Amino acid sequence: MSGARSRSLRERLYHELLDAVATHRVANRPDRFEPRRKKKRKAPYDLLMKSRAATKLDILKGVSKN
Repeated sequence: MSGARSRSLRERLYHELLDAVATHRVANRPDRFEPRRKKKRKAPYDLLMKSRAATKLDILKGVSKN
């Protein structure tokens, strides 16, 4: 009996929440804007395909990928 009552209460609260969200208007904020740029740019470096430690050793030894 308690399970049915709690389910109906959850459904009622859910619908009240949806109504509150749907009726809330956001104020006009003229000085606010969203930048339309990609945050990450493609770096001019190759991907690190080995462990960082192994790559550091290769650099110290003078090993190049070519």
